[in-house]
Amino acid sequence: MKHIPRLAKKKLKQWKGKSWYHQRFDGSPYLLHFIAEAEIITHEKRKKDGDFSVHYCFFDDGKADWYIENGDIKKVYTSVIKQGRKDPNISSTMMKLWIKEEERFYEMCGKIGKMNLGELSDAELMKLHDSFLKTGLERNSSSSIIDGFALGTDEMLAAEIKKSYDNSGIKKKFGDVFSALTAPVHLSFVNEAELSLLRVAMAKEDDGKEMLRQHQSDFFWIRNNYVDANVLDRQYFGKELKKIIKHIPDIRKEYVRVNNAPSENARRKHELISSLGIGKELKMLIKVSEDFTHWQDERKKATMWTAHYATLILKEISRRTGVPTELMKYMTPREVSNIFKNHPTNKQLEERRRNSVVFWDKEGHEVLVGKEADEVKKEILGETELSKVDDFRGLTAMTGTARGKVKIVKSAKEIDKVKKGDILVAVMTRPDYVPAMKRAAAIVTNEGGVTCHAAIISRELGIPCVIGTKIATNVLKDGDTVEVRANHGWVRIIDS
Repeated sequence: MKHIPRLAKKKLKQWKGKSWYHQRFDGSPYLLHFIAEAEIITHEKRKKDGDFSVHYCFFDDGKADWYIENGDIKKVYTSVIKQGRKDPNISSTMMKLWIKEEERFYEMCGKIGKMNLGELSDAELMKLHDSFLKTGLERNSSSSIIDGFALGTDEMLAAEIKKSYDNSGIKKKFGDVFSALTAPVHLSFVNEAELSLLRVAMAKEDDGKEMLRQHQSDFFWIRNNYVDANVLDRQYFGKELKKIIKHIPDIRKEYVRVNNAPSENARRKHELISSLGIGKELKMLIKVSEDFTHWQDERKKATMWTAHYATLILKEISRRTGVPTELMKYMTPREVSNIFKNHPTNKQLEERRRNSVVFWDKEGHEVLVGKEADEVKKEILGETELSKVDDFRGLTAMTGTARGKVKIVKSAKEIDKVKKGDILVAVMTRPDYVPAMKRAAAIVTNEGGVTCHAAIISRELGIPCVIGTKIATNVLKDGDTVEVRANHGWVRIIDS
């Protein structure tokens, strides 16, 4: 995918006035390119209308606002459902198509981890960089299928479950039925890390030291994201271990609960499907949702590995070029591929970090900064007046009611401001938000479907959660007192 000057302005008319799905997370152009290019042009034919056409991403000091065109989302989920009507196991069929790419990705990571990058020539280093990029793009090319289905079918899935529920006469609350039918049936990598640390907590002292060393080796990457590559040490995990010992009265019981949750979810789901008399198409939608939840989790894990192993390569390039590693992440990989011939200055990269937009489509990509980025944002997103809104609705992810002070989290670097009993409000949540989610009385997000991260974690934690409000972070501000009635998907400002 080429970097093409003036491409974004050339395409403004084509994308102005479109409807966009918005996500926010910690991110940089370099690492997000591994998703953007993969979703748009990599393995395009294999995906059978499962590709995206365009991405915009606006960057502001480590934060990324990522936009997917809603027409693309509709195209993808429509294609998956159409294929699912012919093949009820369509999710398993699709996942098998990418097994080799996923294996090659982890093999490449292992290879890089064992190399002495300083011994490579400049040409060999760039060849390694480009090989890793190619492997990452091929591994991530399924992302558009996962995201398109998950983001586009949440309301459809809720409506179909409600229809079956209303016709069944079952006495359980709808919220409980809905949560059970959309609960994950696989352990996430966050769960696996939690179980590993719980095993350390249950071990004898001598065995525990070796197990903690192994835990650090297995999960040092678990706080990575699309900009930060953190190598967590044994001291970090030692502190996490002390928290477990201090706050969990029965560690073995907690281990059993976490370990058995997927099979228990599957059991309850099977019972409900039978008692509700759910039809063939809804069964297919539920099956695809649970498989894609697992596939999405694997993608998130690969993203964290990408951050680590790409950063190893970037650090060596940085040593040779004088471009700081963290600034290099405000280049795209295609620019980095030519870094020994030509590259933006450190000053230009600082400007990109402060305020920039990257545009990707099937023709190529471009980076704009400052006023030009602001102009693109205004043209594409427009402006909405929300100052008089004092209540709003979303989709129920987990039932329950809570009151508390709002804490808006824009980045993983802000999670410490969420205290016990606060209402965590975000555009969306990610695995690195989990410590704050555990302290929150409720969670409210702008975006997300029934299989999104916030929905899954809120069910695991048993706390009220309202997702897909579209406007929560724009209406609310830190310190507002709100009431969250998740059973009705409703949020109301009590005092501001």
